[in-house]
Amino acid sequence: MEDLAALETDLSAAGQQREASSSSLPPPPAEALDEHKFGLPFILNVPIRRSRQSALSETVVVPPRRKTGASQPFDAKNEAELSKEEKKRRRTCKHEGCHNYIVHKGLCCRHGGGKKCTQIGCSTSAKHGGLCWKHGGSVECKEDGCTKKAKARGVCWAHGGGTKCRNAECSKVAVSNGFCWAHGGGKRCGYKGCIKPAYERTHNFCEKHFVEVNHRLQ
Repeated sequence: MEDLAALETDLSAAGQQREASSSSLPPPPAEALDEHKFGLPFILNVPIRRSRQSALSETVVVPPRRKTGASQPFDAKNEAELSKEEKKRRRTCKHEGCHNYIVHKGLCCRHGGGKKCTQIGCSTSAKHGGLCWKHGGSVECKEDGCTKKAKARGVCWAHGGGTKCRNAECSKVAVSNGFCWAHGGGKRCGYKGCIKPAYERTHNFCEKHFVEVNHRLQ
């Protein structure tokens, strides 16, 4: 009998302790009760311990920082906002007085832009197949019977290749600086007072003064 009384006392104390611990926990939500009312803990009247989610365990998504205007280039003007003339200037060679289009590093082929000739010792810009015109890097004019080198669009200057003169009333091909020989393009004779076209083969003299200079030297 004493053992039975001691057992009842222990059970009563355990029940009181269980009620005290269950009363200290926050009441579970109604949805949780409905969810577990058919479970074994609910039937045996065993309190369910619920852990609170730590605030530190929550994932915080930080949006990427946007670049400020200080890290952007100085000229932040949009390409779409540029005028036609501004777009053209951006595409032309930065060499003073040159209006050719950029090939590489802001320069055209004539002023150092683009790849160089693969021939050893040659620093001329490559035109075709890794070679300059002098070393075979050229394409013949596609006009029947013409063996000249093609300048642009597959044809030589004589057959319409190259860039047209910038003079509004001229239909000739531009030689340099956007103009033909007649309108100031190309080299001029090195003889004082002469404005005729000069050539490398005549040592930067016109035909007439090249003959005169050679005659004096003989």
